Amino acid sequence: MDLINNRTKEIAAMALDGLHERSKAISANTVNVLTPGYQRKEVSFEKSLRDIIQRENEKEDIKIQNSIMYQQNPKTVLMGQSPEQIAFLNTQVSQDYLIDVTTDNSDANGLDGNNVNLESEMMDEAKNGMQYQVVASLLSKSYAHLNMVIKGQNQ
Repeated sequence: MDLINNRTKEIAAMALDGLHERSKAISANTVNVLTPGYQRKEVSFEKSLRDIIQRENEKEDIKIQNSIMYQQNPKTVLMGQSPEQIAFLNTQVSQDYLIDVTTDNSDANGLDGNNVNLESEMMDEAKNGMQYQVVASLLSKSYAHLNMVIKGQNQ
């Protein structure tokens, strides 16, 4: 396991980026609650993260299979890799990461054409804030453990 370039840390950082973008969209929605004609913004990134995790799991499976094959016959692994498989194994974790900001075109709440519901936005902001805190806390603990390993300390 690579302690420094761990995919979990990279995925957590991408999640923080997505949550930050969502927070900015919620803030914009809240600020514009009384702006006539304003259409609320939504941010989605979870499917993109799930796809990345699935792809990274597939890469790990290939690496495990290659390791087993290498122990049996090193030439088999070296000769048996297709260019597509090598390219797949060399893809960056964040290569296909997409934070999608869209406009919610649902019906307006009032006559002014604005579709922002302040109560919903406040609940979304609280939920988003808690998610951000959890991911940031886990990432912080991960780096603290890495720091302890580097310094040779026991937990």
